[in-house]
Amino acid sequence: MDYEFFRAAWEEARHAVRLQTIGSAPRETLDLRNLDRGYEVYVEPLGGQDAPPFHVTAQLSWRWTNLNTIRGQLCDEDVLAEMVGRDQAAGLVSEKPAVRVDIELRARAPYDEPLPMPPQPTWQRWFRETVERLQSSERLLPDEMTRENAAGRLEVLAWQGNPKVTTVCTPTGELALEAVTIAAMQIIELPRLLDCPGEPDEGPHDMLRELFARVRASLSAWMQAVEHLRG
Repeated sequence: MDYEFFRAAWEEARHAVRLQTIGSAPRETLDLRNLDRGYEVYVEPLGGQDAPPFHVTAQLSWRWTNLNTIRGQLCDEDVLAEMVGRDQAAGLVSEKPAVRVDIELRARAPYDEPLPMPPQPTWQRWFRETVERLQSSERLLPDEMTRENAAGRLEVLAWQGNPKVTTVCTPTGELALEAVTIAAMQIIELPRLLDCPGEPDEGPHDMLRELFARVRASLSAWMQAVEHLRG
């Protein structure tokens, strides 16, 4: 699977779950040092904004490595032969290539207009509701977040951090609330290009649709929970 095919599958899945982008077209970059490619897009809750004065979005981004580019053009047997030599590659079995999708839910105060800091009990209520909903009823990540690979090593398939708060210092020396965010990531596996395939690997389409469906539900939950901070 090459970059263009994955990008098309990504856009198809996003449209299928009706997740709307914000602003201009997605930002695509090419790193001239290592030829990795980057993709970044912003999406908003289904139905638009409904938590004034906060502006709620999610940033979705991923990086397509130059190794993924090579594996999208050459079969894995040839890639292994180039890396370790054909004799040593004869007994090796390649793992599936993958793309790490980074997710960041955001709620920002109006530009250059930070909000008064909520008291501690308000933060506690917001934290409990946010974390509980994103880990249970409106899960941001799949159920399987780790697994043991064929070599017996632990693989991390998804991760979610704790909420973070961005503050600014006012002229009076008080801290004001500028934004709240929560970061997460998920690994999306890609099909291998094999010279003599048995049963072909599944494509990323189902995983992408499930990812976007969870982002859509989590973004709505995030927007509802941020009401605790409005004062």
